[in-house]
Amino acid sequence: MNPAWLRTDQIGHPPMNKPLAARLVAALAIPSLLLAPPAAHAQDVADTAYQTAEESLRDDLALTAAAQGWTFEEAEAQHRVAQALDGIASAIAADRLDVLVGTALSEHPGGTPTLYIKGEADDVVLEAVRGSGQEVVVADGQPFSFLELKERNRQLNRELVALGYADLSSGVDITTGTISAEVAAQPGLETDPAAILRELSSGLQDGVALDVVGDLGNAVQYTYGGLPAYAGVNFTCTTGWSVVDENGVGGTTSAGHCQGLTGTWTAENGTVSLDFQAQHRGTWGDVEWHTTTAQIDRPEFYSSPNTRRDTLSIERWWEVSVGETICVFGRKTDVRRCSAGVQNIFYSCTLEGYLTESLIRMKDAYTVKGDSGGGWSFVNRAFGSHVGLCGGKSVFTLADDLDHALGVEVLLKE
Repeated sequence: MNPAWLRTDQIGHPPMNKPLAARLVAALAIPSLLLAPPAAHAQDVADTAYQTAEESLRDDLALTAAAQGWTFEEAEAQHRVAQALDGIASAIAADRLDVLVGTALSEHPGGTPTLYIKGEADDVVLEAVRGSGQEVVVADGQPFSFLELKERNRQLNRELVALGYADLSSGVDITTGTISAEVAAQPGLETDPAAILRELSSGLQDGVALDVVGDLGNAVQYTYGGLPAYAGVNFTCTTGWSVVDENGVGGTTSAGHCQGLTGTWTAENGTVSLDFQAQHRGTWGDVEWHTTTAQIDRPEFYSSPNTRRDTLSIERWWEVSVGETICVFGRKTDVRRCSAGVQNIFYSCTLEGYLTESLIRMKDAYTVKGDSGGGWSFVNRAFGSHVGLCGGKSVFTLADDLDHALGVEVLLKE
């Protein structure tokens, strides 16, 4: 039996089918002054500088180079490879999503990346690679597609929960076609991983690495995107992205565990109230959205304390590569970081009793409490919204999943 407090899904609204370009963004009410934010955060969002796409690219490449110990040219070369992989994966996904496993960048900047394919690479796959002009190692013959690995991971989570392991952490490794999982030791439950595996369905007997540990290292970390968000007068979280629903109503996102948010702050409008609309903590991550008393019709976000950028595109799930550098900005850390690459393109863990899935997990932890909800991005591309730590490493909800989770989409500049 599932523990009464364990939630495996919480959905706000169904996915949208109407194209974003066909919607009209609603003009919302005039701002009202509901609370006065702490002076430190009022200063944070004052005297804002706007970055062009070219300036944004230079900034993120410089941050990446500094964090990784690369030259600027090496960071630039790695970015070009990542863009080429986006095109290859998108071309394959259009016709053969059933065979796509994923992509991984080389550890050497600008080095040859790897494309993982279930079964034998067919003409669609080979033509996508040839058409890109990018040298790629095609690692075909993989046993499972990404969609199958994701479903195997979800099935593993549910079977472990059914056995009584309420606290868990698990993720897909596309480079090996396996799933790694950890469960917290609990009184009265089996602690031998081999014995636990024998209790699972026969289809999960192979390709799963399981461990029993004492501490999972899972933790949540409590307009424009990237603004400070308050519950009453208390700074709690960070806003993520300007969004719009299928009726053209605009608003802003934050993390689903950021309970009771009532307002945010902008340099132009002062205090702006937040009106809760929907929350999701489960299958599609940890996220919520609010309408506001300000006009949310500008697809922009704060990339650092006093710098705004246009939101020009969204990273689709099949475009995320293992090893890809993504930057994050939260108002508690209050600095843009581009330090670590992607480790898992599908990850799950229990957070405050919610089995939270479909997360992207990074190779390190460089976020703190208060960064929750903040945007993960690179240049002008929205990747997702920060959640917290799974297995002691930073995780975020994909921007690509907001339609499934909340019935909204990230607002893009046309």
